[in-house]
Amino acid sequence: MRGSMLSAQDLLPLLHGYQMESRRLRDGITEIPTPETLTVPLPGAEESYARLAGEGAQVARGQVLSAPKYAALAHAPAAGCVEAVEFREIPSCGQVWTARLRVNGDPAMQARPVRGETEAERVLRAAADAGIVDEMTGRPLYQELYRLRRREVSLLLACGIEDDPWCSSACAVLREQGEQVLEGLRLAAAFCGAKETGLAVSPPELRALRGCLPAVRIERAPARYPARAFLLRRLRAAGTAAGLLGPQALAALAAAMRGEPQTHGVVTVFGDGVRTPRNLRIPSGAPLSALLAPCGVREEASLVYVGPACEGHAVTDPDTPIPLHARCVTVLLHPQKRRRMACIGCGRCASVCPQGILPWQIHESLHREKVDPFLLLNVQSCIGCAACTAVCPSGLPLSAEVARAAAIRKSGDFF
Repeated sequence: MRGSMLSAQDLLPLLHGYQMESRRLRDGITEIPTPETLTVPLPGAEESYARLAGEGAQVARGQVLSAPKYAALAHAPAAGCVEAVEFREIPSCGQVWTARLRVNGDPAMQARPVRGETEAERVLRAAADAGIVDEMTGRPLYQELYRLRRREVSLLLACGIEDDPWCSSACAVLREQGEQVLEGLRLAAAFCGAKETGLAVSPPELRALRGCLPAVRIERAPARYPARAFLLRRLRAAGTAAGLLGPQALAALAAAMRGEPQTHGVVTVFGDGVRTPRNLRIPSGAPLSALLAPCGVREEASLVYVGPACEGHAVTDPDTPIPLHARCVTVLLHPQKRRRMACIGCGRCASVCPQGILPWQIHESLHREKVDPFLLLNVQSCIGCAACTAVCPSGLPLSAEVARAAAIRKSGDFF
């Protein structure tokens, strides 16, 4: 169906056992031409006062399109006319308001001065005013900075960890914009109070990044999913309170201190369904077709999903807008859906959970006549990595069931 979208819980059964070479691109970043039409997501702008550009408005490049109270500001990636403001589904954003922009006019962008009396104030204000989104979490960078400051982290790392076997956008940014990333990391660490900084990378990228950034501390991530969670757990066990931030967000923070908003992101397009995999720099709200065109989609390709495999969304509409924090788009040839079966009690889900949750036990509890609250152990600590769903041989949506259990426990509605 045109415009339909599968959630991660529906996507994972299609990928289970899929055989494809795990190879990350070492190529540079290619900037795509600005499409004629951009559909810019306006997350958090449910109230009309938060949407600042109505239908028919002429906007300049970098102009604020929405200013929600609890989400990141959205800026126009190019000058143009707002054709429509409409509600639609966006991968990794859900149902949000969008501004459909017909691109025309002067491409120049005027930098805005950064406000604040101290450097800490200027850093936080720059992150908020630039609308920077941390691509690793999908949350506004200023909120992540506040969170890390409250945690009193002593080590702040730029996260080059690619949990998806075909994604390479983070490492591409570290290779091409290493100095900007390190400058943003210095600014973020100063705000958070972190005494040390460095990079967190996956084993396959270790040698390449050591060559690019030889003077930087590098933390090697474990070779298992979710690597970010297991790395933080290892550092915590060693007595180090560490935090991770995406390299795109950090590079954008360095640019924000010069008055430039975040309007573009880097996305990896990969898979056996494309002839030429690439790392692409795209404007916010670019249609999926604009990303696939330079990569040469094969006619027999049957599945396209946006985002990492365990957290992404399958899409069928070529006009689907791609948000800044998408990170990767994967095109596959012949995925086969698994049949869902009963739990066999193998315990694989518990063995891969970084939070020590027992998803099989929660599954059994939720399917009883009455839910036993004492069996919903530790569900509130779920990080949503979906590793349990990925390894389940019965194809059960365990991650969704853990989320449901957390909602039940919070509400107290056990019967």
